[in-house]
Amino acid sequence: MKYSCVCIDDDKMFNEILEQYIKRLDFLEFIGAYSNPIEGVMAIDKLKPDILFLDVDMPEISGFTTIDALEHKPIIIMVSSHYEHERELLKAGATKFVTKPIMSPDHLANIVKSALQEEKA
Repeated sequence: MKYSCVCIDDDKMFNEILEQYIKRLDFLEFIGAYSNPIEGVMAIDKLKPDILFLDVDMPEISGFTTIDALEHKPIIIMVSSHYEHERELLKAGATKFVTKPIMSPDHLANIVKSALQEEKA
């Protein structure tokens, strides 16, 4: 099974790196990256991805607000350097919290597999 993925992060370089990693994994399908979270929310509700990689600290709206704004609720993997928000984000609906950076496609594969396991539990 392939899981469709979207990334929302104001760091365009991170979006680009994550896109390249996703494209190297045969069980993931990259369908979009957004540096503007408002555009990202609209795209998620339209595209209905299986997985969302989401940053916490963004200029327009935070990861918390982004989660609240979603009508479609994919598996949410928070990716941030702000580890102090981990508990709150998991309570808000994130399946998994990961600190940046994601080092390789294999690292990403392990993160996603772990999130999928947690979602099934």
